[in-house]
Amino acid sequence: MTTPITFNVEVDISTPKPTYTYQNSAGQDCDGSVTVTQRSTEIQYTLTTAGLIFVPPQISNDTGNNLSASISPDGLVLSIVDTDVTQEEATLILVVAEASNPGVHYPSPDPQIRNIPS
Repeated sequence: MTTPITFNVEVDISTPKPTYTYQNSAGQDCDGSVTVTQRSTEIQYTLTTAGLIFVPPQISNDTGNNLSASISPDGLVLSIVDTDVTQEEATLILVVAEASNPGVHYPSPDPQIRNIPS
């Protein structure tokens, strides 16, 4: 497996439409999208907003079933493993909830995961 692609994610749920802010591993603001060119690439999203946890994401347009998701036991890290077997643009909607009220979900705008098999 390659070195994980990492993002920090901050979510503001104080407005009617939640705001997601992403930073890459260099600390630069970005949109959270990824282009994958190597098989078995891991993408990690780390939640930095206190009181929130990740819940299972919504994945669509993954026609090759390239993506699998897991969440750390504390709910703060969402890991996506991308096999990058087929070329596609999958839609990944991150979803968070308040740790004290996990039944209410706050979905993200959709970062894209682009697969370009090598």
